Amino acid sequence: MEVSDVAVPVFPPGPKSQALLQRLQHAIGSANYTGLYGISLEKGENYLVQDVDGNIYVDCLSSASSCSLGYGQDFLIKAYSDSAKDIQQTCFTYSPNVHAIELAEKLKALWPDQSEVRVMLGLSGSDSSGGAIKALRKYTKKPKVIHFKNDYHGSTGLSQQASDYGSLDDGIYSQNDLFIEHSFPTTDAQAAQRLIEIAADLALEDVGGIICEVIQGDAGIVVPPAGFIKGLRELTDATGTLLIVDEVQSGMGRTGKWWAFEHEDIVPDMIVTAKGLSGGYAPISAVIGRKEIIDSLSAGQHIFTFGGHPPSAAVACAVIDYIREKNLPDHAASLGSYLIGELEVIKAVFPQQILQVRGKGLMIGLQINIDASDIAGKVFATRCAEKGLYVGFFGVDADIVRIQPPLILDQKGADFILATIKDVAVEIRDNKVPQKTYENVNKYSIGI
Repeated sequence: MEVSDVAVPVFPPGPKSQALLQRLQHAIGSANYTGLYGISLEKGENYLVQDVDGNIYVDCLSSASSCSLGYGQDFLIKAYSDSAKDIQQTCFTYSPNVHAIELAEKLKALWPDQSEVRVMLGLSGSDSSGGAIKALRKYTKKPKVIHFKNDYHGSTGLSQQASDYGSLDDGIYSQNDLFIEHSFPTTDAQAAQRLIEIAADLALEDVGGIICEVIQGDAGIVVPPAGFIKGLRELTDATGTLLIVDEVQSGMGRTGKWWAFEHEDIVPDMIVTAKGLSGGYAPISAVIGRKEIIDSLSAGQHIFTFGGHPPSAAVACAVIDYIREKNLPDHAASLGSYLIGELEVIKAVFPQQILQVRGKGLMIGLQINIDASDIAGKVFATRCAEKGLYVGFFGVDADIVRIQPPLILDQKGADFILATIKDVAVEIRDNKVPQKTYENVNKYSIGI
């Protein structure tokens, strides 16, 4: 499929999607679903996706940034199936396999300096964020961790306690004094003040370090001022504490470098990666960190039955090789720069509809003006989907349109994105959004 195949002949969500949604509501717990448009997807090819009603979209959600290489990649399917034919599972905890070890070696090679590092494999960004916090506490012998408001590190145990995103903790976790929260800065003045405050906390004898997203993802592509992440590194160096960077959403080339922290020219103590690591073909994650920190954990303190799953590890190895061979970080930097530049032009024409463009590489957020309506962000995103552009919406006010296409997006795809966003901005300005769109937003758009 190519961009010329994009078509939405059935107003979404179509009858087949609606039928599946009815089945979902009678089978799936409410905590397991935060739907955007009520649309069910069934096929994908290149950077296009197709729903069960036959509508075809340019994908700008990438399954929450996990389908980094798009869809229908035969070499990844073959990597999985070849490994599964040999042996589908070894329970790496007890019986190692070559694919998991090869993956760990490839991840070690992505570490930005010559430090001796080790890898812990997992199943999701959630468990790997938790694993990094475990290692921080064990190594430093200090239980408290600094984190940032609206960071999202996961939904299990330690990772959820470190997140403080929206209402995800309601009725589950009470206020926990082992996590010290700071607001994530968006201005130079805020960054300078935050570093002063964090320095005071790091001086406390029971604080072991910091966990942070380099660019806040689900909070709405919040990019901190230049130098802030480097400032965190300098503070942890000065106090002998640790810096964990969560690259679950921003890593694997998405921001124009392998890791987003490389924009700040630092080396953290631990990196958490997942999502795009397997291109969406298998659930897998990893913590990469300095040997002495990772190995401070005892045998069995971070294990999973399916950690180091052979077919999943084989796919992740192939993903890393492809990103390197095709130089996709540079491609993301170039095409992302083009998109951001052109989106700024559109914003200048529609200042009442679009407030801000932010991001790096192909991790882009478009802030929609919600002064007139608290559902304006959802309406903008929904109308994009109705026109064949499958974006997401997120942020604490659901006002950020999420533009995170597969890293294989080409110029034609980028131009379709821009043309569609401009069309939607025109419709909103001229009050020409169909009433059905508003009805569907109220009926189907949940979000986190």
